[in-house]
Amino acid sequence: MSRSIVFGIHVGNSTASIAIFKEEGKVDVLANEAGDRITPAIVSITDEETVVGNAAKTGFISKQANTITFNNRLMNLSLEDNEKCSLIENNKVKTIEERGHLAYELPLENKKKIYTPQFIESNIYKTLYGIAKRATHSEDTKCSCVVTVPEFFDDPSRESVRNAAIQAGWNVLQVVNAPSVTPFTYGINVSEPLNDMYILVYRLGGISCDATILYVDSGLVSIVASEHTKAIGGYKLIESLKAHLIEEVKRKHRSNPSENARASAKLQRATEDAVHLLSTLKTANIFIESLTDGVDFAASVSRARFESLIAHLLANFSLPIEVVLKKANLENSNIKKVILCGGPLKIPKLKSYIGNLFPHADIPNGISPDEVLAYGAAVQAGFLTKYWNTDNDLPEPTTEVHTLKETVEVDCCGETLKFDQNEILPSTKSVKTNVTVENVTLSAISGSDKHIKSEAQVNLKSKGEITFTLTASIDQSIHVEAKSVEPELKSTAIFVTV
Repeated sequence: MSRSIVFGIHVGNSTASIAIFKEEGKVDVLANEAGDRITPAIVSITDEETVVGNAAKTGFISKQANTITFNNRLMNLSLEDNEKCSLIENNKVKTIEERGHLAYELPLENKKKIYTPQFIESNIYKTLYGIAKRATHSEDTKCSCVVTVPEFFDDPSRESVRNAAIQAGWNVLQVVNAPSVTPFTYGINVSEPLNDMYILVYRLGGISCDATILYVDSGLVSIVASEHTKAIGGYKLIESLKAHLIEEVKRKHRSNPSENARASAKLQRATEDAVHLLSTLKTANIFIESLTDGVDFAASVSRARFESLIAHLLANFSLPIEVVLKKANLENSNIKKVILCGGPLKIPKLKSYIGNLFPHADIPNGISPDEVLAYGAAVQAGFLTKYWNTDNDLPEPTTEVHTLKETVEVDCCGETLKFDQNEILPSTKSVKTNVTVENVTLSAISGSDKHIKSEAQVNLKSKGEITFTLTASIDQSIHVEAKSVEPELKSTAIFVTV
């Protein structure tokens, strides 16, 4: 069986990362040309060139109208109309609706030109492909990858991401829900399959936040519940420090940098760098040449000062966790492991705050939170190469396993059939019982408090011994087949909510 070199890739709104799976089972997160293991997911387009990553971020101050940030949110093709309107009104790059989906209209020298989010995404994947090629030390090697996407992406959105990667030169093995591969990063559920365990995956990105609960049983990982919000994100931390620095500028130089787009962009870049430094250092020194009115600005921010500035935000960061626990009908004590993802979670104060919510859970560390997703995807890519030839017979990408959302108990004329929560669908169960009437009503109860009731009317056309066969389908409905033994007659029905 031939092997190809495989990688795991995560492209988020703010950053992108790539990890390689080596034959001996080791995973390495790769560095870009600047030596950074995280690449800004920023693309700048001019008449002369298309620039991605650090170079695009550096040129943002002078090329704001042509520099695209947070592109991944537009890769979600199922955006609601109010979200589209908000992006069209507030995006710094001119955004329009084209054939039902959003696109960018950039002011180039010769004429305005429209670019799709998929084209922008493909350029980010092309940059990651270059990093991969340097790691293989061979121009002839074909690079294959597993790509992560948000759990809430629908099938067309996933396919758009897949196509963006293919256009960049990648052989895409799988497109996977990002939270599902995070246990692999820390070897959870790898060497020894786990049984009956709930894991919370908490991701804090640049402009959004996700909390997802995974259930692991007999090695199978399923998503129980998830919560996605744009109300909080790493940008909140940056805004708090930036507001503090604006007040410093006003106090020292009697000038307001927020009133000038160029000065505001300079301060934004400096603030982002300072927050990054404060995640590992006690102090961040800030210097901005000619910030406003030709005045240079210098400041020093301690980690203690920064933590006091963000203290009022901490409770907000736990809200998605509260929501997802409620959705899953679980308590904090039910969670056995907590996995943290996203660059902002490198900040010690924030990391410890989330950890303190789960005093009895294991919180694995040792891998930077902004590398967790690419690392887990690389492990998944390694799994695939064990069982399939990645050039010839790899099956079509699989994105999810359907499971039952809630436990369902069905009374079949005195006999009870039970379908468990998280049971893989479709699932079929049978029971034999004696029936004394030809028309029967089967009843079902579901939900944690058994408050949801359903029933199915079945015309048996016969009495005596009846075999009831119930099938819980992918659409969460339950189909009934009743078959008599003598004479052999079949009846079917489907449960309806009452």
